[in-house]
Amino acid sequence: MLSFSTLYFITEWLVRIAMLVYVPQRRTPASARAWLLLIFFLPWPGVLLYALIGRAYLPRRRLEQQIRLAELMQSLPKLLGHYPAQQPVHREIVEAARLASRLGSFEVAANNGIELLDGYQASLDRLLHDIDAAQHSVHLLYYIFADDVTGKRAVEAIERAAHRGVICRMLLDSVGSRRTLKLLAPRLRTAGVEVIGLLPLRILRPGRVRLDLRNHRKIAVIDGQIGYVGSQNIVDCDANRGMLNEELVARVVGPVVHQLQALLLADRYQETAESVAAKLNVFDR
Repeated sequence: MLSFSTLYFITEWLVRIAMLVYVPQRRTPASARAWLLLIFFLPWPGVLLYALIGRAYLPRRRLEQQIRLAELMQSLPKLLGHYPAQQPVHREIVEAARLASRLGSFEVAANNGIELLDGYQASLDRLLHDIDAAQHSVHLLYYIFADDVTGKRAVEAIERAAHRGVICRMLLDSVGSRRTLKLLAPRLRTAGVEVIGLLPLRILRPGRVRLDLRNHRKIAVIDGQIGYVGSQNIVDCDANRGMLNEELVARVVGPVVHQLQALLLADRYQETAESVAAKLNVFDR
């Protein structure tokens, strides 16, 4: 009879050989090499870690939704009456524009107005000012919406908008904004604001997603006419001890705002399964 140590030694080599075939599939050489080195030196810990975070696993329901959304996104420009820019793209950015079109769902659109905001507090103040001026809708999608001074200022502005009859929707990552979802979401929902946690953690429930797969988007759309997109979350600039956050935000108007709205509604659909198409022709609702 084989001893435990001998069996363990055999299984380690079986793991190494099996993963040598499996790991490189649909993976960059550098990533495959890193995983294989880990598994070669620590076969069982390595394979357990790989099972947890080695593949970008999503539940079948979400994968099916993504296929439907991809098909819908391809038809969005015609549904919205938006067509690619007629004038030629400047030669200095033509490759970037081509890459963006291939990776995304939209062609480059003309007649957009773009204002770059690099002052941390100034860009937040501008966003809150636009929320206070909103007449129809406030749609927010953020990775981090903190329960701090900045977050509470934003909550107060959203509540004021909701009390004016403005339709307010907030999509927040369930990990990055977990404290706000726990502590501030009940208050917002009482004010009539729709608050949805994205990619919720359901460790032992169907439809679970990996902890490290997060929604890092930072998008705001006001009245379907004004958009904010960039690197800035709704959080104090000194949230990270020992450093100050410096961010860049684009305040945009024009057809690109509808594209941002479409992305926001698509993420909402992933959690609610409510038809995106039903809202596409009324972007200020």
